[in-house]
Amino acid sequence: MNHNEGRPLTPALSRGGRGRIRPNSNGFTLLEVMVAVMILGFVIVSLLGLKNRSMEDVLLAEHMTSATLLAKRVMTDTLLAGTTVPLEEDGEFPEEEFKNYTWKKVIAPTPLPSVMEVRVAVLWKEGVRDEQVELVSYE
Repeated sequence: MNHNEGRPLTPALSRGGRGRIRPNSNGFTLLEVMVAVMILGFVIVSLLGLKNRSMEDVLLAEHMTSATLLAKRVMTDTLLAGTTVPLEEDGEFPEEEFKNYTWKKVIAPTPLPSVMEVRVAVLWKEGVRDEQVELVSYE
């Protein structure tokens, strides 16, 4: 007795409708694989772009935090000095890790004679852009 009766002789081919022989559809075609690889490539490139943008945002946040703390330091020193005359000053920070930051301080009168506006800005370069953090106090 023949055990292959009723089955195709080659396992990779099967009988389709109307007597035609077609490939067995258990795998993917080359075109399907190429499209899948192309889609995967687009996804990877997009994710790398997001990662780079995220790293830039983290760096900007770090610089803004440092600038805010430096501005707070200049503001505190100014308020503790008790200066009540209008003035404008600017300068740099002596520490090596803050050499890219500069500060600007303005003390100006307000319409109220006993109140002065104290404005401290810390500036730095972020690539080609000029960035700053500014604190204002009324004393």
